Amino acid sequence: MKILPITACIVLGFALHASAQVPIGPGAIKLGKVKPEIVKTPDFTIKSGPEKRSKIGEWLEIEVEFETKAEEIDEITLKYTIMFENKLLDGEVTHVNIPKGREHYSVMYISPRTLEKLTGGKVVTASNVQNVWVTATKQGQTLDLAAVKNVAIPNLPHFPGMVLNKMETPFAPLYFDRYEAIRTSK
Repeated sequence: MKILPITACIVLGFALHASAQVPIGPGAIKLGKVKPEIVKTPDFTIKSGPEKRSKIGEWLEIEVEFETKAEEIDEITLKYTIMFENKLLDGEVTHVNIPKGREHYSVMYISPRTLEKLTGGKVVTASNVQNVWVTATKQGQTLDLAAVKNVAIPNLPHFPGMVLNKMETPFAPLYFDRYEAIRTSK
């Protein structure tokens, strides 16, 4: 008599494990609007130690909203390609533990010093950003692609390392509940 309940529990356990392992493929994520914006460095005040003067810089912030259709996605990588002053700047971020639903956000930044280098010291405006492409991938498989302008990525040189994830910037402690968690190590 005890064999039937034990067998039922084992079968149920395998069924739950199998449903949790459903592969994530195209259609599991839908990227929304890609929004580039110039934002100022956050200004923090400390209560001890010397106060140091600094110029408040301007960062390029790229935010994308997305929706997930799978019950839970353990991790997903968003690859950002930003066409800025006829150069392609690349960066990527891996988000973890993303539940099903809408209003998920990812964000990446380009630092004031990098922008200064790219513009030759000129003032940065939205017109410097010629386009932005965001590609959602999982284990090398492309799940979705969104862009500011719906055109192919041009054949220009790529410059990796200039696009930073939120945790690599002074924006790290801000809006923590708005953005999806970032995998910090592999």
